[in-house]
Amino acid sequence: MPRKAFLSRVLALAALVTGVAPATPLVSPAAGSDAVLAMRTDAEPELRLTYKVERAGELAESVILSLSTDYQYRSDSNGLSINDYRLKRIFRAQKKGGLINDSLYAEAWYRGAELDNRANIDAALKKAGGDTAKGLPAQDPYWAETELGVITPKFPRPDLHRRQTQDRIGWSLGTDEVVAVRYRGDVVPPALRRGLRRWWPSIAAIHPAIADELAQSEKVPAELWIRVLAHHKTFETAHWTLTDARFVESAKYPLPGGLAAAPAESGGAYPQIFAVLSSAVAEKRSPPPQETYVARAQAAIAQGAGLEAIVWVLEMQLAAGVETPCSAPSETDHCALAGQAGPLARTDSRTAIAFATRSPDVNNRSQFSSLPNAYLLGLLWATRPPGEGVKREDSERDLLVALKASAIANFCKDAGDFYAGAWQPFAAWQVWDLGRLMTNHRSGDLLDQVDKLEAAVATGFPTLF
Repeated sequence: MPRKAFLSRVLALAALVTGVAPATPLVSPAAGSDAVLAMRTDAEPELRLTYKVERAGELAESVILSLSTDYQYRSDSNGLSINDYRLKRIFRAQKKGGLINDSLYAEAWYRGAELDNRANIDAALKKAGGDTAKGLPAQDPYWAETELGVITPKFPRPDLHRRQTQDRIGWSLGTDEVVAVRYRGDVVPPALRRGLRRWWPSIAAIHPAIADELAQSEKVPAELWIRVLAHHKTFETAHWTLTDARFVESAKYPLPGGLAAAPAESGGAYPQIFAVLSSAVAEKRSPPPQETYVARAQAAIAQGAGLEAIVWVLEMQLAAGVETPCSAPSETDHCALAGQAGPLARTDSRTAIAFATRSPDVNNRSQFSSLPNAYLLGLLWATRPPGEGVKREDSERDLLVALKASAIANFCKDAGDFYAGAWQPFAAWQVWDLGRLMTNHRSGDLLDQVDKLEAAVATGFPTLF
């Protein structure tokens, strides 16, 4: 199944989830580290472990892992990454400065979605008579579940063999030992044991079946041997040796201060989109009042500009947040306005092109440039199958133009869908989160689907939360 088709199916399933209360992100993706630290002033118990990680032909690396009651972190040569389970965020402190402030739901969604995608590719290859394991270890069921840290019923359960000798336990797949552990003697303090299962997926690529047993031991490794897939091609064994372990009864939150928030994606127009939305939230911008839209639509109708009027009515509804039913239409009701604009719009040859299932070809777009509200059409087109000659960067710029034109929370639903459909979930969730923090976000608007999607993700992958 293509990735965009999978996204559509997941969003459709999320829409069926009921009884989910509207959610506002606890922390804005635009919040820097000082704002986060202001929310995390309480000290917590923390188990802090330092490991030496050795791989053949490489210099040994020092990795610091920490386990607390509602957060965990990893500090290594790539920098610092914190999974905060209270705030439902992943904080990544960049070496060059700056903080990428991501949603924990985006990480979980990606793991599940990517595994489902690989399972569908596996099924398609088998149907075509192909050998899915030959030359494609990342596509192999065991290694796919290992890399992504979650399982799918579409794959068979791996034939793992457990062997214990003295104080060492190993798990083999076929003739190859894939994981082995020698536990540290002390058990993890009771307050921290709940976090052991969710600790493993962000620490190392270990199959969930093995991670279950590692967590159930209530201990941490003194030594760990992990067979890993390097560069998606060859296998090697990483040897972890515990060099220091300490329990800190009252640890400060580990995030450095003074870091400004950075966008999840550095390419294309996304940094500008992130900046526009961050400013809209900080400045509490709102779209024009409904009376302004009514006046614009009526003026367009008076001039016989049906397409322009219809687009104003559509934006009016999106700005209102929630579509209201039409019981007794008045002259200023969106239904009455649409009723007047509709016949006019149908006489405009551009209307059928503007609202087709596929976005207009690049050569057909200049005819819309005279519309003062063409930015809304660009927003709608960005999430539709692209017309001939339309590049992804063109659609992304259309999103930027629309978000600059009006601070409408509902615009963020389409913009986030654009990034999710491009397999950029961290950008998608940053956009959705910023939309849900806008002053005109309302319960029952399009962004409610994200609340339901998050509920479905948390239920589907509880070991990640």
